[in-house]
Amino acid sequence: MKKDFGVKNWIFPMPVLMIGTYNEDGTADMMNAAWGGITYDDQITICIGTAHKTWKNIAARKSFTVAFGTAETVRQCDYLGITSGNDTPDKVARCGFTPVKGKFADAPVMEELPLVLECELVSMDKALCKVVG
Repeated sequence: MKKDFGVKNWIFPMPVLMIGTYNEDGTADMMNAAWGGITYDDQITICIGTAHKTWKNIAARKSFTVAFGTAETVRQCDYLGITSGNDTPDKVARCGFTPVKGKFADAPVMEELPLVLECELVSMDKALCKVVG
């Protein structure tokens, strides 16, 4: 039996997506992105507001990493999610993560996060869909 829950955007569970970039001065930045997913077999989509430092960094460098938070790194990932890179540019150092240069993309990889996707920007689009039922 199916039940109508009304208009909800329920696509769950959502992973903890940690987006890594380099700031203008070359220091590592990372944010917790609430929304993202698979687009094609070799592409993903992440949703980031233009006010975020990460958005500006991706626009400038055209590269980023997407790592997945773990139970062991929940405190650091939470800190990176609630602390703005615009206000605290050294937040990666403050949380205790160890950034190293990515092998494939011009973006940092955090030693403490075991699964990392190194990504090159394909496009930055403003696209919205409205759930109607």
